[in-house]
Amino acid sequence: MSTLDGVCAVLAASLVIISLRALPFLVLSRCNGEAKWLKVAEKWLSPIVIALLVVYSYSTLEWRTFMPYAAGALTIALQLIFKNGLVSIFAGTALYMILVRLFP
Repeated sequence: MSTLDGVCAVLAASLVIISLRALPFLVLSRCNGEAKWLKVAEKWLSPIVIALLVVYSYSTLEWRTFMPYAAGALTIALQLIFKNGLVSIFAGTALYMILVRLFP
């Protein structure tokens, strides 16, 4: 790949990324008031995406070890109690790392 090809590839990728990030702002700026679907998406989109990531992550695991499940249970419990994603994810990750070191 030549330098010109690399520059063209970076420019094309940059144009696509900027366009995709600007598109929602352009569409929503044309709306008068706040749309109902936007309120629904604001409320449910993050939990749905996180649930999909959890299902995908756990789908390839085998029941050889309890560690991922213990960390996941702690993360869910802390999220339900504190409703703070940063605390939940940090604690679940920390528990998993500790368990991996204790039970190699």
